[in-house]
Amino acid sequence: MEFPDPLKTVGAQIEAGGEIAPPPEFFEAYDVFSAELTNLLVQPWLAVDHASRLAEDGNYFRAELGSRSVVFVRESAEQIHAMRNACLHAGYRVCEEESGRGDHLFCQYHGWYYALDGRLTDPLLRPEQTDRSRFRLPRYAMRIDRGLIFVDMSKAGPAPPEAGAIDTDVLPGHLADAIVTGRDRVQTTLNWKHLRPWLWEQPDLVFAEPGFDGVAEFGPTSYVAWQGEKAALVRLAPRFPGHSDIVVIRLAPPDNSSAESDGARLAAALRDTPPAGPLGRGFYDWYWSALTAAAA
Repeated sequence: MEFPDPLKTVGAQIEAGGEIAPPPEFFEAYDVFSAELTNLLVQPWLAVDHASRLAEDGNYFRAELGSRSVVFVRESAEQIHAMRNACLHAGYRVCEEESGRGDHLFCQYHGWYYALDGRLTDPLLRPEQTDRSRFRLPRYAMRIDRGLIFVDMSKAGPAPPEAGAIDTDVLPGHLADAIVTGRDRVQTTLNWKHLRPWLWEQPDLVFAEPGFDGVAEFGPTSYVAWQGEKAALVRLAPRFPGHSDIVVIRLAPPDNSSAESDGARLAAALRDTPPAGPLGRGFYDWYWSALTAAAA
């Protein structure tokens, strides 16, 4: 893949081993952001949410993962799907709600209906096409492990693409039976490249008290941190070059589910020490290695 000029400039500086002085476009240009979305930000596996959101047949929820919208649907306990949230006709979202329960998905733009597995069932347009079995929302590979929902967004197809293994052995066993005690979305006007090292270097910011017992990274934009019996799934959601959300899902065993902080420590840190300074060499080495490996 041919990278845009700002990426090639930074890549040459990284490979030369000297000072790295990125041009402003490295953080501001849409073609750089597009290259990152294609080659880096969708690499597996991303920890998305908790399985309690899909506890019953017909449950669904929408997640904005980077600039992509994905709908997660439980058809049955053995059939849970992660699908591109875009109608086959004009790309309008088939799931507008944050979450809900139903027996179908519906595109409001032209009235196309989809079954819970993504099959097109009853469009108001093109009624002459009676066999619609080949019309289906693209699906991603996904799995539930230790109570967490993981998705591989690097590929999509009519059937979930084959995906590699995921190592969850490091995660605390109690996560499988945990419940959600808090859910926050923090919006920022920062490029994701500033936020990632800042968040990854201080994972305890998402807890009410400092300190943590362990952390496990999943993909380039999510990790799970734990502190005693409490845990937090942290997901960085880049929306545009200058807009990134931080999603925090707090978890605890049912017998230790007292109300958790509403994110005061994280909000205070963003206000008092915003992550807008120069990026360290460690980040650049990770960034360029991951970006070029995926592009190859």
